[in-house]
Amino acid sequence: MENNIQASGFVIQPRLQFQHIRDQMIYQYLVAKASYKATGSIKAGQTIIVIAELEKELDWTRRKINKSLNRLVEEQLISMKTLPQKRGVLITVAGYESFQKLESYTKKQKNVHEDVQEDVNEDVNEDNNEKPCGSRGEDMPENKSVNENVNEDVKENAQLNNITAFINSITNISKPLKDYIAEANVKSMNLTSVEDIETFVDFALRTNALPAGTSKKILISYFDCIRLTRTTCNISAKLLANFIEKLQKYSINQIHYALWKHVMDHDDKKEAYTLGILRNVKEPEARRGLMILKNKKGALPNGIDGQLVTAVGAEKSSTSAEAERLERIAREKGLLREVRDTEFDF
Repeated sequence: MENNIQASGFVIQPRLQFQHIRDQMIYQYLVAKASYKATGSIKAGQTIIVIAELEKELDWTRRKINKSLNRLVEEQLISMKTLPQKRGVLITVAGYESFQKLESYTKKQKNVHEDVQEDVNEDVNEDNNEKPCGSRGEDMPENKSVNENVNEDVKENAQLNNITAFINSITNISKPLKDYIAEANVKSMNLTSVEDIETFVDFALRTNALPAGTSKKILISYFDCIRLTRTTCNISAKLLANFIEKLQKYSINQIHYALWKHVMDHDDKKEAYTLGILRNVKEPEARRGLMILKNKKGALPNGIDGQLVTAVGAEKSSTSAEAERLERIAREKGLLREVRDTEFDF
């Protein structure tokens, strides 16, 4: 079958480390969009973006896009300048011309971004030692042949390859989640994808590690969110099991609110921040917060649907029903005006 793809050129994407996979995606977009030569007032390595258009195309909130752009600026990967008359933002990709020269890659040089520090409070024993997101093909030991590696795999065929395979091998649940994770005889305890997260969440719910009625969708969205705060984009199943144990003393509404609030407004922070939210939110506040999050336009993360009220047991309040009744009357009389929620309107 003939390939009808017609490329108008090419761009070299440097292999760098990023704090968040969304930062990487935006950075690679900017590199691909940047002008390869000076054109008018635009220099090589520059491009103009309109954040409102990105928000619409990517289905990410303006808040999330700005967070990623600001992190890229802090990492000195780009610089930004807001143009007058709402003409957009001028982006300059740092080192663009050097990145686009093949001779720049003839010698392996230490990346200035390789020393990104992890949270000092994170247990180093739970960290993954694999390459960061976007890095690949550099893990083969220099002094081992392919046959030697195959032989090692054969010797270890009695040991499951990863925690997901171990979970899938369990048919009857008879112990708490932490016991299964602690006893797992696997080569890797890390969850590396949203599919791994979903398998882990299903298993956690089967072991009754969380209160009955806990939303599977919120858990998957949250755990995948904190997975992506790691430079490796991997997270330890043991760490998640320990985190789940800390959730058990809170109500289902508190758990849902804290996890959902974290995904919406603090997706660049780690799980310790969520525990802070939990410690400071009481049951009535959590119920009100869930209703606000549910009704907030574009607030549903990663496929969480409109059934959240049922999932968390938060029934529609009489106050909410009365507000809807008054709004309907005002609309019929042509008196309704746009009202901004100054607390939650970002």
